[in-house]
Amino acid sequence: MRKAIWFLILSFALVSVQGQAAQTCGTKEISAGYTYDYCIQTADRTKTQDVVYFFHGLGGNARTWFTQTQGTQWIENKWSSQGYKPTIITVSFGEIWLLVNNEEFPLVSAFRDEMMPFLENQIGGLGKGRRLLLGQSMGGFNSIQASLQMPGTFLKVVLMCPAITTVGPFDPPEAIDRYIARTKALRSRVNLMLDISREFFKTPEDWQRHDPLQLIKTFDPAIKQVYLVSTGMKDEFGFQEGSAEFVKAAKTQGVIASWLPVQGGHCVFDRDAVARFIWNK
Repeated sequence: MRKAIWFLILSFALVSVQGQAAQTCGTKEISAGYTYDYCIQTADRTKTQDVVYFFHGLGGNARTWFTQTQGTQWIENKWSSQGYKPTIITVSFGEIWLLVNNEEFPLVSAFRDEMMPFLENQIGGLGKGRRLLLGQSMGGFNSIQASLQMPGTFLKVVLMCPAITTVGPFDPPEAIDRYIARTKALRSRVNLMLDISREFFKTPEDWQRHDPLQLIKTFDPAIKQVYLVSTGMKDEFGFQEGSAEFVKAAKTQGVIASWLPVQGGHCVFDRDAVARFIWNK
């Protein structure tokens, strides 16, 4: 049964975890030819019509939200203890993917124009709920792309150990060396991060159009979109530096943003603060 479902362009399967609502999961193709996996978990929408989108980190998949017992599942359980049970939608283009918008990967426009309408149609529309976004590590980078290139779509955005760096894929070796020395990041992790970036960004100009630290500088502060950023201060990728710089740039731009550093490496974050940030009106 699972093999048959996997090869269908549009398919559904019910997945359940003990003590947890069932998820409707499937695979669908966008017009650009790429396929994505998704899962939707819907609770009683008469109590809240909020919709929480989640982008996973490196090596994850559409079911990651429902399997991280000490991370995202802890957050969901915290919500449930407060009587808050939003609809949760997760999407994934694979273990490694960036939500970019260039000629080769027109994914931001596909997410906005194809994926979100399809996914929200499955739950009867947004209704009177809030649309909220959480991204973890690589998914934090993707959340920045979605929220800043689709302004006003999400009321609140949580960036958990987001992949934001002050060094780019086209920087010279000397700049990369200084970044590693300054942040105490592991060279192997930094090289991995930069290699992934080079797969999606072929020119310095394309990178500049997607660099979170550049995007936030042009965001219209009149658009009410609030950010919470939480990162471990010993992140092996050095993301703590980029996270702090992102919040600083957001505040300079007049965007509401909070920076919550915590002790630890990649990918630790303030779970309680994240949970409260989302359920609080």
